[in-house]
Amino acid sequence: MDNTENQVSANLNLTLSTLKAQLYGGIAFFIGAPLLVWPFSQLWNFSLKQIAASGLAPILLFIAAMFVGIVVHELIHGLTAMWVGRLPWQKIKFGVQWQSGTPYCHPTVPMPARAYRIVVIMPLVTLGLVPYGAALATGNVWLLAFGVFFTLAAFGDIIILWLMRHLRATELVQDHPTKVGLIIVSPDSTP
Repeated sequence: MDNTENQVSANLNLTLSTLKAQLYGGIAFFIGAPLLVWPFSQLWNFSLKQIAASGLAPILLFIAAMFVGIVVHELIHGLTAMWVGRLPWQKIKFGVQWQSGTPYCHPTVPMPARAYRIVVIMPLVTLGLVPYGAALATGNVWLLAFGVFFTLAAFGDIIILWLMRHLRATELVQDHPTKVGLIIVSPDSTP
């Protein structure tokens, strides 16, 4: 085990405040959105004027889809924790951290880091990357908007993956109840 892994295992709290994660997410949005839209615009000769020209009804429908997608994002975390982490539904808590306006899914018991990584990444893949890829393939601007939004909305999840990058798959971790990140419950001491 290298020195970095020893330091991570010694630090049992791999977290970031919600406010700091939102700040990083905001920066990622302003950098990431243009980067994700650019390939689509090159493939399909797209401009933002097309969205404005589509009228009010599709825009309102899209906004409604965003709110439903936010709930589904957290539900995907929970269902994945049940499936991959083998947690019972009663051990998964949902809510909103009202101070920051952040919805959350919080598994209340530990699971192996391998399972936790899958729980963390699943909404990014299903709500972000798959619709984004479908948008690139079909030229559908609403799929593009949905995919870009939910790819960037998963930035907190990407931060968690980054925080746990040195953990072994077998280490037991638990979602932190109030911050973005996790607690290492049982560091893996095998070389």
